[in-house]
Amino acid sequence: MEKDYVKAYKGIGCKAKVFNKLNNNFEQSIKCTECVVLLTKLTSHNMANKAKDICKKHNIPFICTDKTSPCSVCDVMQEFMSCDSCEFSDKCRTKHA
Repeated sequence: MEKDYVKAYKGIGCKAKVFNKLNNNFEQSIKCTECVVLLTKLTSHNMANKAKDICKKHNIPFICTDKTSPCSVCDVMQEFMSCDSCEFSDKCRTKHA
């Protein structure tokens, strides 16, 4: 499914990196991103907590979703990207962080 996520994100103009497990350079890889989308049904608690901590430390938007299909995950990302233009954007950022 990794290739499906990468292809779907490319379709909306985003570049995706998919992490299935923790590795030695996990923080280095995440801190170079503009946003992290965590698929809660497919991620271990340990990995989720580490990703959340890294995002908080480096001020990176962190989005959690229980959706797992590539199209659904892209929909979540598109909602987040268009959030800047809505009147509640400051609340959205807080909600997703």
